[in-house]
Amino acid sequence: MEEPFKIHTLQEYLNFYIEESERLFSKDEYGKIKEKIHRNCLEIRMAIQEINQKSFFEQLAKINTLEAEILIILECSELRGSDSVVPFTEAEILQVAKEDSKTYFKERCGLTLIAPTPHSLHFSVE
Repeated sequence: MEEPFKIHTLQEYLNFYIEESERLFSKDEYGKIKEKIHRNCLEIRMAIQEINQKSFFEQLAKINTLEAEILIILECSELRGSDSVVPFTEAEILQVAKEDSKTYFKERCGLTLIAPTPHSLHFSVE
């Protein structure tokens, strides 16, 4: 039986996103996108360090939002055509990531935007 997916360390978790940004986006063409992914990783690291009993839910919502932005950006890179060009500008991708991060996990779970959000930490976003 295959072992379930598991992230073992914070560094392993963040390195995945950093490596993907390096692989998918050149600094010349997509510098702002690359910078956004790196900044989100830094903010995730800081949010995790700030977690305590009083701040847990607030920090988790922040982490979920930051991760959703990264995942949306990475998904946009999958829309490249045969010419390896992403059909959106950097500004458009960053705007979509910011706006859609609020509903990303709900949509990924197959829920409609008008469906009630399940009572779960997975859907906690800022």
